[in-house]
Amino acid sequence: IQEDITDLSVHRHIYNEVAKIIKENPRLQVASSFYDWMRIAYIYEMSIRVRRLVDRDRRSVSFVRLMEEIEQCPGVISRRRFVQLYSQVLRYVADRDFERFAKPGASHVNPAAIHHDKRALIKAAGRLRLFVNRHIAHRSRRPLRRLPTFAELDVCINLLEQLLKKYVLMLEATGLIEVLPVWQYDWKQVFRIPWIP
Repeated sequence: IQEDITDLSVHRHIYNEVAKIIKENPRLQVASSFYDWMRIAYIYEMSIRVRRLVDRDRRSVSFVRLMEEIEQCPGVISRRRFVQLYSQVLRYVADRDFERFAKPGASHVNPAAIHHDKRALIKAAGRLRLFVNRHIAHRSRRPLRRLPTFAELDVCINLLEQLLKKYVLMLEATGLIEVLPVWQYDWKQVFRIPWIP
């Protein structure tokens, strides 16, 4: 789940940066099937990844299924287990951190809060899920009248990143500051080389 959300973040960043390169270079602003392909590939990949993360099928591994399992058995994420994930030196903050997911003094996470997160994610991904089902995975006889927008995709990815940070802390007692990793090399180097001599 973390890898899928990280990939969403990385691929969105790359797509937006390439679009920025094109926008800032008038010589690149020409009609091109390559740009059409790039946009369609981005839309399809991102929508399918979102759809996979919100899949409710019991045979699937998804973020929504993880939330449902925690919601149904909140005792598996207990205060005692969570506090033990902290080093002895940091135990004094463990209880405070646990109360981000639980009521003050509660022995386990608050299932109502997990339910709220799940509903928010399902709602944010709703039209993207329908888009995948009716336009990508299948050719529906009832296509969507209004396709999802890039803004709707971004809202969903932003929510996924926010929830990932929260659940990584809840499950691993690890503070994830940013989902987008820092490259250790210049991934834009390929754009500084003429492709056709």
